[in-house]
Amino acid sequence: MGTDLHPYTVRLRADPHYAPHLADDAGTVDSALVAGYHAAFAVPPRPATAVGLFGGLDLTGTGPPAVMALVRVEHASQVVTVNDDRTSRTLWETSTFGRRRTGLSWYLAPTELGPGGRRVIAEGHWAASGRQAVLPRSVTALVPGAPIVIDVHDHDPRIGRRWMSA
Repeated sequence: MGTDLHPYTVRLRADPHYAPHLADDAGTVDSALVAGYHAAFAVPPRPATAVGLFGGLDLTGTGPPAVMALVRVEHASQVVTVNDDRTSRTLWETSTFGRRRTGLSWYLAPTELGPGGRRVIAEGHWAASGRQAVLPRSVTALVPGAPIVIDVHDHDPRIGRRWMSA
């Protein structure tokens, strides 16, 4: 696995639940760099959404090929109620419909350089790839509530490939 290149380096592994069903990926990356954090409300962030970088992070040097962002999504559904007098009231409900996702979800999403040299969520429709990351203490200390083991959303089902770019 090599040595850690940065305190924000995470180790990637196959999710134990899906490992028997995944193809052997001997050539894939076994680590990534968590560049920053983004908290979203209601729905996951869209591509090109800016990521808040962690302090002391210099991405100009060499590092692991994948630069990711820690993403937290607080899922909710917008409920608009129209009153008899034609006024309306908007609420955000976390458990309105039984089939809608509720609660918090955490995952790592790929990033790329955006306008002005900022890190942004990469273009694509990112889905869970059957891999997990083990977050180091340096990351969990900066983002309270982050789980230690987290899913990696680096698979684009439209093209059938994983994110491998810096």
